Amino acid sequence: MSRRFHLQRDHDVTGVSGTGRVAEGTLWSDGTASVRWLGDRPSTVAWDNIADAEHVHGHGGHTHIVWDDPEPADWDNADMTCPHCPDGHTPPTGGSQPWSAYLSPAHDGDGQPMQITVARSGGAHVAESDAEWVRDTLNRPQR
Repeated sequence: MSRRFHLQRDHDVTGVSGTGRVAEGTLWSDGTASVRWLGDRPSTVAWDNIADAEHVHGHGGHTHIVWDDPEPADWDNADMTCPHCPDGHTPPTGGSQPWSAYLSPAHDGDGQPMQITVARSGGAHVAESDAEWVRDTLNRPQR
């Protein structure tokens, strides 16, 4: 699923593009981004990721990304995308790489373990939404 945005420039550092809405773009489901510059000399640029586009064209915060489409609602939505996952980020409740848990090496004064580490198996990356799901799951009132 793609997501539209535009670049909003508050101050034109270079004197070329002007201020206001200076470009329109799309963040694609594979994490790449397309930016279409507006104005007298329009052009289209493809980026490997949106962070690089923002770094180059942000001019120290004078230009920022404004999302035109809402952020996907939740991980129960099958259309969730991750800029690092070409086929979409695996929802925390499924996928081929299940969760694992192990005791960390940290111990208290009595030699008892103090932390449990929860991670996806197989070295899969996780997102903040995964941590939120783990917290909600562990802290859910018992029935």
